[in-house]
Amino acid sequence: MMSKTPRSSSRSPLTSEELERLTADDFVRLKLTEDEKSRLREINKAREQERVERAARLRDEEKPTVTELRNLGWNVNSVWDLVNTSDRYELAIPILLKHLALPYSDRTREGIARALAVPDARYAWPTLVVEYRKAPMGRGVVAPGDAKELPLHAKDGLAVAVSATATDATIEELIALARDPSLGESRVLLLRGIRKSKSPLAKRAIQDLASDPTLAKEIASWRRAR
Repeated sequence: MMSKTPRSSSRSPLTSEELERLTADDFVRLKLTEDEKSRLREINKAREQERVERAARLRDEEKPTVTELRNLGWNVNSVWDLVNTSDRYELAIPILLKHLALPYSDRTREGIARALAVPDARYAWPTLVVEYRKAPMGRGVVAPGDAKELPLHAKDGLAVAVSATATDATIEELIALARDPSLGESRVLLLRGIRKSKSPLAKRAIQDLASDPTLAKEIASWRRAR
């Protein structure tokens, strides 16, 4: 935050690092100098160029998956197009599972995982659990060619897939995953699968999990919404 930066025109010039961190509130409080405005334009130009180049690198990485999906008849430009469709694509599930096992970047794996968060992928539940357990957490390189480490999200995508494909036959293992603190905050995304289950085990598990520091806030929100 830059809340301590004085409004006075006598303030010190903002560094490039400070300009990169400017928030909407900072723009309201500060009157940028012409030099700062010029440098900020260059920063924004560089950001946009990096965004375009990053998107191109991701498209290149997705090409093998997209090509196979197109050969199957799906007119997609990215696996994320499947995530955002309401149509069924059961014949695409084997392709997605094959590519999930390949060493793609975190961003691409997240998209593949979220595309597998559909009932037609229930038969692949054991595979999804294995991939979920071994997916890294924290920060790292998210897309091909990234120079900065960012929060990783493939594990979240896999948690969504595991939750969406769980059944009463797998509810005990889903509960065990939700209870495993080594899986981090992504466990919150497993709660949806437990909550929708009709198994008596699910109701008891939610009561127990309500005391878990990572899960307590989400479960408490259900109660407030009643």
